[in-house]
Amino acid sequence: MNSKKIAKIISYIFIPPLMNLVIFSLFAHQIEPTQKTLVFISSLVFGLVLPLVIIIILLKTGKLSNDDATVKEERTVPYLYGIGFSLFGTSLLFFSETSNLSMLLWLSYLVNSIILIVINKYWKISAHTMGVAIPLGASFVLNGAWPIIFGTILLLVAWARFEIKVHSISQLAAGAFVGFTVTFILLNFI
Repeated sequence: MNSKKIAKIISYIFIPPLMNLVIFSLFAHQIEPTQKTLVFISSLVFGLVLPLVIIIILLKTGKLSNDDATVKEERTVPYLYGIGFSLFGTSLLFFSETSNLSMLLWLSYLVNSIILIVINKYWKISAHTMGVAIPLGASFVLNGAWPIIFGTILLLVAWARFEIKVHSISQLAAGAFVGFTVTFILLNFI
């Protein structure tokens, strides 16, 4: 198997919506005293299923040229949906009896989505590296080797997105920096 195929597989496996479900599942398991199911379901619905449905619809209707959303201008609509879904997730956990950390994780997705759409207006930043860097930033409040695992995934994703020529190194680094920094600050200092 050549490196381009491996890179494409890595890009498909570690999509931002799936990484959302992974980090919220870990939070549900390690942090939530009573609302494990709600935290998991909020991520499953607003972080994975609905975003994937929107992407599929946009691809089928021709509003996205390809599954990598290589055209910067075509990324605005899915990013707007991402903001809406993150707002629903944040609101749901804010008005329930979940831990502050789980609600702040959704807030991190909301803030990162807003930053993503603002930057995307001028420059194509990597949503894939941001999508892994958010769990990386969040993993520092978890027990175990999660920061090492997410850090390794981030490097793999950055390599993959560069290998298939979707992003430049600066776009990949910017996505990783923003996602990690916003999340780390929100979960550790707010």
